[in-house]
Amino acid sequence: MIKTFKWFSILLLFTISIYILKTQPESVNHQLIIKAASHYKARIIRDDFGVPHIYGQRDMDVAYGLAYAHATDDFSTVQDILLAVRGNLSAKNGVKAAVTDYLVQWMGIWDQVNARYVHDIPLQTREVAEAYAAGINSYAIEHPDEVDPWLLPVRGQDVVAGFVFKTPLFYGFDKALAALAEGKLGQGLDLQNSVQVSDDLQPQLGSQGIAISRSRSSDKAVRLLVNSHQPLTGPVAWYEARLKSDEGLDIVGGTFPGSPFILNGSGPALGWSSTVNKPDLIDIYQLTMNPDNSNQYWMDGLWRELLETEASIRIKLAGPLYWTANETIYHSAHGPVMKFDHGTYAIRWAGMDEIRQASFFHKINRAQNIKDFKDALAMNAMPSINYVYADRDGNIAHFYNAMMPNRSAHSTVDWQSIIAGDNSALIWNSYVEAEQLPRTINPPSGVVFNANNTPFVSTDGEGAPKEKDFPSWMGIEKQMTNRAYQINQLLHAYPELSIENLHEIKMNLNYNPLSVPIIALNKFLADGLPAELKEIKHYQIAFQHLKKWDLNTDKNNIHAAIGVLTITPIINHKMFQTESENITESFKFAVDSLNQYYGKIDIPWGDVNRLVRGDKSWPMSGGPDILRAVYGWPLSEDGILVDKAGDSYIQFAEWQNDGSYQISSINTYGAAMTRETSDHYSDQSPLFAVGEERVVEMDIDKLLNIATSDVTVGTFVKD
Repeated sequence: MIKTFKWFSILLLFTISIYILKTQPESVNHQLIIKAASHYKARIIRDDFGVPHIYGQRDMDVAYGLAYAHATDDFSTVQDILLAVRGNLSAKNGVKAAVTDYLVQWMGIWDQVNARYVHDIPLQTREVAEAYAAGINSYAIEHPDEVDPWLLPVRGQDVVAGFVFKTPLFYGFDKALAALAEGKLGQGLDLQNSVQVSDDLQPQLGSQGIAISRSRSSDKAVRLLVNSHQPLTGPVAWYEARLKSDEGLDIVGGTFPGSPFILNGSGPALGWSSTVNKPDLIDIYQLTMNPDNSNQYWMDGLWRELLETEASIRIKLAGPLYWTANETIYHSAHGPVMKFDHGTYAIRWAGMDEIRQASFFHKINRAQNIKDFKDALAMNAMPSINYVYADRDGNIAHFYNAMMPNRSAHSTVDWQSIIAGDNSALIWNSYVEAEQLPRTINPPSGVVFNANNTPFVSTDGEGAPKEKDFPSWMGIEKQMTNRAYQINQLLHAYPELSIENLHEIKMNLNYNPLSVPIIALNKFLADGLPAELKEIKHYQIAFQHLKKWDLNTDKNNIHAAIGVLTITPIINHKMFQTESENITESFKFAVDSLNQYYGKIDIPWGDVNRLVRGDKSWPMSGGPDILRAVYGWPLSEDGILVDKAGDSYIQFAEWQNDGSYQISSINTYGAAMTRETSDHYSDQSPLFAVGEERVVEMDIDKLLNIATSDVTVGTFVKD
């Protein structure tokens, strides 16, 4: 489950006060839950792949139906998300979840939500959140054997809090805390260990989006690629749904467990793809502590008291036995504080005072044009994430979105290092306006893209923002990924692009010679075998075999296995700071592993690189930081790379000049995420493995012709 911070583990084991209690949650009033269901009514039509198309009179009806459908397909994950957001996952999963529960309380999630839920969240969004909660509750009381005793009742506040907690994690907030705890200070704080959904490496530089205008299209259609890279299972795995209400909501795309909104997708009017960006959104202040009083810090010429609150974590032992772990949380004027042997630090981060993320997603789900979308961005409520946008009116755009701390008054400070905490003037209290961040709107090239690369390369021609126009204190990325190099290169080959051309670009299987791992590989090949390997024949043979690799990762390529295994530790080092950059050791590992598991090195790549679901397995093309992104590291006990993350939900959308539109998509496995006995547990995998999609039927009459089920949930009757 959750990968813990080393310091949190020590904290919980050695410094907390522990009480063993025999306790159970309060009983739940099922009649109130049943009564709540009478406020909503949704129709759930599942298509031939079991994907739910949810219809309702109001947005809140659709949210109720989405919750019920998602719980039907993946209740265990939805439940864990909700318990984690409350800081109560340890009551179900024991001490291994305590780090997440502590972090929720340390961040002050519930202080913010409880104080500002009614004031900051518009009524219509609160109604959607509460309807989604009611849908989870309805499913839960109908399936009591699946329900943890600490779950019910789910409330709208839980849904809103989920966005507050998870959104900073996408720009590396948790990784910065882990690095700080381990004494890894200074730049690069966001590249260390983190609170993660599993113990496996997760792609931190994943996702891509491409938008094509009518001027660049072969048939004058507007086109969009939606292609976010996520873990294939767990709390941030994509779940596909189509949402349609009589109030104007009409969109299909991917969402996460616990969300009543589509997080990236398309509809009749417009669509967007989300990609992770990581500007400098975290500031760490080192406090000077009073040697005579460990709870006083020096600021503005005075000793000031740290404020104290308490985290209380209920940890399951066995049966009805629980620990209650209590730990003081300290706060300075800068924000919450961490105390270590190597110093005391206060943390300030983008979004720490924001709970309107759910409202932002509600607005973009309902957006009908680029003005609506820009108005949502102008809320300045979403802490990070790039958006690659396209619409039926012909507009395309790349929006570099972030809640950028306004540090302009102190531009000479090195904000990407540890900051002295003795000057209150360095505590920022506002954000840069959204329109002052990099944007590329309708460039003359007719194309925009992002693949987690710098926003200063957002198109293959003129029109991208200029680096010189943005101050260094914003910490805007300057890097290029292999995928960005490839997109830029491939776009130059197409003066006009068809849907087939866009598909070819998305499914490209090559590493680019300009990318970091290939530069390292080419140097290794040019230098020749190191002295310690020169006299060993099987390394000599393997070296010559590696020289023949054409940087392609097709599943039938017999040189790709040794090539990808050799460069993957370098990619991991760049993404995660976890692997050695010693390419000689990587090469030896590749040769030894292939000989150990397969008895040869000239094995087709698809024999090693596999998509696995239950007892089924398919060969995969692609690899890490390839446009056809597949992350399977490390090798399994059987010597294969089991696809764990990367390409997951993929969508192509196009809007024709005559007003018609078409959306096609594919997900890695199937709609029934954790229901192994379902026909839809892995029914999309054969298509996904070969890089094909299915057309999403948006017309209800045609949908009914292919429907596998059609049910109504809730009992609302309109007055």
